[in-house]
Amino acid sequence: MNYGYFDEKNKEYIITRPDTPSAWANYLGSPEYGAIISNNAGGYSFVKSGANGRLIRYRFNSVTTDQPGRYVYLKDSESGDFWSASWMPVGKSLDDYKTECRHGTAYTVISSEYSKIKTESLYYVPQDKTYEVWRVKITNNDSKDRKLAVTGYVEFTNDPNQEQDQVNLQYSLFISRTYFKGNFIRKTYNENFKDPAKDSFFGLAGQGVDKFCGDRDKFVGTYRGYQNPVGIEKGLEGDLNYCGNACGALESDVVIKAGETKTFVYILGGKGEEEAAKIIDSYSDVSVCEKELEELKSYWHGKLNNLQVKTLDDNFNAMLNT
Repeated sequence: MNYGYFDEKNKEYIITRPDTPSAWANYLGSPEYGAIISNNAGGYSFVKSGANGRLIRYRFNSVTTDQPGRYVYLKDSESGDFWSASWMPVGKSLDDYKTECRHGTAYTVISSEYSKIKTESLYYVPQDKTYEVWRVKITNNDSKDRKLAVTGYVEFTNDPNQEQDQVNLQYSLFISRTYFKGNFIRKTYNENFKDPAKDSFFGLAGQGVDKFCGDRDKFVGTYRGYQNPVGIEKGLEGDLNYCGNACGALESDVVIKAGETKTFVYILGGKGEEEAAKIIDSYSDVSVCEKELEELKSYWHGKLNNLQVKTLDDNFNAMLNT
């Protein structure tokens, strides 16, 4: 069965079906910051070390595979219907939900269309930076204005050590807290475990934040999952985490006119409050994302173009050249 193909001109692998046999992942990152992202936006991020510098969680070998990740939820505020900018985690019927993933050189673009709303989500780590950017363009292809609740979401680790975070619940569930400030949520440590080097933030530029949540269990709800979180179904209520499981959820309530596109820029990293605020503010002009994307392409394509081969096998050429 065919799930995608190589685009050698743009040095991308294009995934045309989201229900791949397993998570097909791409690598994003700089020398100081790394990220793994799948074709359905699953994956994790880390500073310096994937074992000891985790920022967000990812559960390996679970029955519900490839979760959690870098999620953007959209809800029609009038009908209550909701979906995600990547096929997962909500998982709408592929008869109605159209999507494509383009894994490129240090960036990934996931496009989707559902209920006459089109999204294009670009994920990347800027060249030589220590944080990641998600630029999400939302276009209303309907003939009428649409009122949407748009929510960016991450599940923070409580401890940056991957093993301690997953298995040492007697420790990891008693160390973290979250707070909201202006346009970002920070996960830090409670008074007994303060360590500024382990702080994380999740913020939004380009649009305002109307509601927020920093408590994963409040966001997901009892006996629910990321496919049907109560925080999306009923709206966020400003819950924050203290000695539980941390998350970052930022909701923007917007009206998108017929034919209009609105741009959201979510930023995730491991920084203190002052530096996080400066980074987010630097994306108030969302066009900076396009410049940073071109920098990545220029850098990586320049390296790859130093050695190119041409054989009788196009697939072999694509694998070797890119």
